[in-house]
Amino acid sequence: MDERDGAGLRRLLGLCAFGLLLANLPGMAGVWPSADLPEIGGRTLGAADAVAWWTGQTLVSWTFNIVLIAAFGGWLAWQQDRGLRVPLGWMLLLGLVLAYFVWFGELISILAIASMIALPLRAMQPASRLVTALVLVGGTLLIVVAGSAVTALLPDTMEPGQLLGFGAEQATEAEAAHRAGYFAQLPRNMATALQWHLMEVVFLGGGVLGLAMIGMLALETGFAGGRWAPMHYVLVAAVCLGLGLPLTGWAAAAALARDFAPSGLWQSNGAHATGALLCAAGFAALISLAGNQARLVPVTRLLEQAGEIWLSLYTGQLLIGLALFSLLPGLSLYGRLGPAGLALTGFLLCVVQALAVWAWSRSFRTGPVEWLLDGLSRRQFGPLRRGPGA
Repeated sequence: MDERDGAGLRRLLGLCAFGLLLANLPGMAGVWPSADLPEIGGRTLGAADAVAWWTGQTLVSWTFNIVLIAAFGGWLAWQQDRGLRVPLGWMLLLGLVLAYFVWFGELISILAIASMIALPLRAMQPASRLVTALVLVGGTLLIVVAGSAVTALLPDTMEPGQLLGFGAEQATEAEAAHRAGYFAQLPRNMATALQWHLMEVVFLGGGVLGLAMIGMLALETGFAGGRWAPMHYVLVAAVCLGLGLPLTGWAAAAALARDFAPSGLWQSNGAHATGALLCAAGFAALISLAGNQARLVPVTRLLEQAGEIWLSLYTGQLLIGLALFSLLPGLSLYGRLGPAGLALTGFLLCVVQALAVWAWSRSFRTGPVEWLLDGLSRRQFGPLRRGPGA
């Protein structure tokens, strides 16, 4: 392994810092099922909203969660091989605070738990780890599909919102609580966070662990560092995106259909989950390939800088989401922006984030959250600001 591997992992983490910003906005801006089922609560999408929602579901939803988990697994292995510690315990605490007091959909806590298990498993032979990882990911995919398949037993006259407990009345209550301000929506957020964590650990934990192990193998084989032949990356991207995008696109189109019923939920969920896994591999291959292209240096450099402070960026995104959608009574945008408005908001925030990354990296060594967690872990805080000439 050499510095190319570390740079490649930073680019992947940086890509996730932007991808997750776009992917998480729908879940933060309205009742959570609407992120995957757009007409929860009896709403009907216009043409612009339908196109924006379909595009987000096809390109970013679920996909960048997968990329982040795998990239962080590789980053853990990179740090371990260099003799550096990753403050997973403090990361877990940060994730729990964010989940219960900011937004229930955070990823940091489940990521920290899975990583604590994945690191010792590096003692296994690579082939054994690969088989274990594939079994874990494949088993989790089957759990997702099988769990959704129960809905095939339900009558098609039942609305998806009723199945998930978010009909028109429940959606209205949730919106009223969030618009009433932080303390009014806090009990609902805490309850949902507990439900979410139980689901993640029991049903999705194996898949998260498997993805982290795959990320470690991606580092060890040189995939993440761009050390494969360019044509190999092209082939991986072409096959994975050629299969994955039609699957996620079909799943999104099915969820938009006027006659979509609970009995078809298992098909769309299965297609979306499978497609997201393939798209994650395809996007990762493209970013790994881009690292060797001289003409793309400004873009890849920005992604590397974002990857160095991805945890601070991710935490900041959740806090900004809280400020926009739940914080101040009467001023909350919760439930008031459709998919098109959220997409525009997301792109504007991405531009602001890119400028913030550029400005911050000029003066500081690392992100504030990374600096804080590392200092707490070491019980010694190093300098945050760069020295003269650094």
